[in-house]
Amino acid sequence: MSAHLTDQDCLNALATLYGEFYKPPIYVDSQRAIDQAYYFASSSKNLENWECENIARLLLKEASEKHKGLAPHKVVFDHLLEANVNSLKYRYPNDEELKPEDRIWFNKYQFKKSSTVAKWVAEKDAKGLLQVYGMLKGWEYQSCEDPTWRNDAVYQMKEQIQYAILHLLEDKICGEDNVWTTWKDPQLDSHIVNISDMFAHH
Repeated sequence: MSAHLTDQDCLNALATLYGEFYKPPIYVDSQRAIDQAYYFASSSKNLENWECENIARLLLKEASEKHKGLAPHKVVFDHLLEANVNSLKYRYPNDEELKPEDRIWFNKYQFKKSSTVAKWVAEKDAKGLLQVYGMLKGWEYQSCEDPTWRNDAVYQMKEQIQYAILHLLEDKICGEDNVWTTWKDPQLDSHIVNISDMFAHH
């Protein structure tokens, strides 16, 4: 399968999930989440935490000029799109010689919040969240050609989106039955005799 640009609605969906999850009351605030993405990225490992905070603050400030309360969504959208474009540039370097509109990464994408995904996050809709997870896997497949991409903050954002999906699903499906480090096996198959156990007593 040839590499290509992830479609705009998928990027909007992923960015919306990030923005809707990483905000109160679920999370401290979106600036903290973006700050952490930079803090744990290998490419910025030499930066102090306050420097990562400044990066997050500046990114959000710039995005908020047009997108107001959706600034975090836009910041993540831009990172996801840039990673996909950079991957295609790495995979198809000869496209640089073509007219801009003929290059495989050419796009006129614009961020727009997905009300559908916002609803899925609010309702912890399992099927919807798993569909977003599928989009995340597809985006990752199309964004990994450049071997250095795992070092960037966008890779940490990808991990954060994955965590958000799992957290919402765990809450929805397990509820108060969430498990941490203690679990009692209910032995649902205790009536079945394991042949290896029989020989262990002889």
